[in-house]
Amino acid sequence: MTRPRTQKKNDFKRGFKTWADKTAVELRTKLGLPPHSPLCAFDLCKVLNVPVLEPSQINGITNQDLSILSTENSHWSAATIPLQEGNYLIIHNPTHSPARQQSNLMHEIAHILCEHKVSQKTIETGLSGFLRNHDDQQENEAEWLGSCLQLPRPALIWALKQQMSQTDISNHFNASEEMVRYRINITGVKAQMSKWRY
Repeated sequence: MTRPRTQKKNDFKRGFKTWADKTAVELRTKLGLPPHSPLCAFDLCKVLNVPVLEPSQINGITNQDLSILSTENSHWSAATIPLQEGNYLIIHNPTHSPARQQSNLMHEIAHILCEHKVSQKTIETGLSGFLRNHDDQQENEAEWLGSCLQLPRPALIWALKQQMSQTDISNHFNASEEMVRYRINITGVKAQMSKWRY
């Protein structure tokens, strides 16, 4: 899931949001980027050694399945496939907009960074990555961290100091305007900055 949702305050473990902010900055540092810089999800996957594939790159996929998975109106976004020895790969929908692809991948990366596990019952199906059980706690964490990776607090503060509009921020960080509004509102950066003026 990549659409920002309204989350309850008690959805997160103590210290999770602080860890997410710190992780978003540390990963930029790892890529030689300042804390307020845009971060490309494809570049991040390379640094994390997580291969990213499109459905057309899956051996043995039928043309019928490919036509279903590779249409712009297809509802699926991306899936993380656990491999051996703690490795992963991500399959994503390349027909989505560039901004949504970034959000899709950041969400999947967040599942990996949070070390989310798939239930044993789901693993027994043999398709654990595609059939991840919906776990509200895990989804909330992945949504928060994924959006934080795309638009961390330092980036939002920098952009607002530059007097960038939400559209400008969206274009600069390759994020949807919906994601920009969500992050500005949920982080309270505007209120924080207004206090700094006094």
